[in-house]
Amino acid sequence: MATPGKTNSDDASLDLMQPVPEDRLFAWLKEFYGKQVTIVKRELLRHRDLSYVERLEFQDALPQSLIYKIVLPPWDIEQDLHERILIPSISNSPQLFMAAHHGQATAMFMEDLGTNSLISSGGSAEVARQMGEEMAKMHRSYSYRTDELMQLNILRSLSPIDYESFTTEFCSKLSSWGLLDKGEGELLERLAKTLAPPLAGEPISLVHGDLYAENIIQRGNRLFIIDWSWFTNLGVPLVDLATLSLNHHKNGAFHNFCGELIESYCFESGRKEKDVLATLPFAEALSRLLFLEWLVERKARGIEGTTVGPVDGLIRSLVAELLNRLTRLTT
Repeated sequence: MATPGKTNSDDASLDLMQPVPEDRLFAWLKEFYGKQVTIVKRELLRHRDLSYVERLEFQDALPQSLIYKIVLPPWDIEQDLHERILIPSISNSPQLFMAAHHGQATAMFMEDLGTNSLISSGGSAEVARQMGEEMAKMHRSYSYRTDELMQLNILRSLSPIDYESFTTEFCSKLSSWGLLDKGEGELLERLAKTLAPPLAGEPISLVHGDLYAENIIQRGNRLFIIDWSWFTNLGVPLVDLATLSLNHHKNGAFHNFCGELIESYCFESGRKEKDVLATLPFAEALSRLLFLEWLVERKARGIEGTTVGPVDGLIRSLVAELLNRLTRLTT
């Protein structure tokens, strides 16, 4: 049997998320396959503080491979999302085959879609148009289910009327940690107020919330959205379009086709492209504001490291970016 992959990171926060005992893993696999199985290859895909993801390949078993994901709260919302909200034919999400629990950890065995993400392939104009069309269809489909999804009480609802209150809440925490002075807090709250009016007329639907090119897998002529998680909410779906069209390292070269992505999204949505382009900067700022909220959540949980450096430094950098966005949006 192959052994799990190892990481060379010195980030102590990775100790939060450790693999479950091997006997437990094989008991779950026996339950899923109905027999003892032999793992012939294990590939560590990701090891972060709240998640651990492997690809498992098996001998004489179908499916021949699985994505084995272990998550800690609040990332365990992914199980509810797959079981109670996501419809793969609409959301283009992978199938969740089985979920199990070990202490606080939630283990999920998921469809293996491969590793050809849009950040690794770079995408193309044709793929960008396909993604824009499918994203618009997904948002439209879930907009009809908003009331039903709210009643499930799984996802938070984040409407423009909520922007100021959730910003005030995390600004208070940042101030108490000495990471935000009074003037900066007031400016961030002003940013939240600035975002609300132009987004108030937008529909409410299911929002992935972390929709970068690295979270879109291309398999043949199909596109799949992965890593539905804590960021997912019921809110303004234009956030997904804004995130995927950002000039951001998680989008890589796919950003070169943001024009085709936006044009296709607008056509399928029946919207005027000039109106969407005028609103996108506000949705971009909201996307980054939500990421700042996540960094505050991490720090509140005692997670001081990130995949790109210490969380305090990233918070300060993001605050500066958001204040710059406020200036651009109001001048």
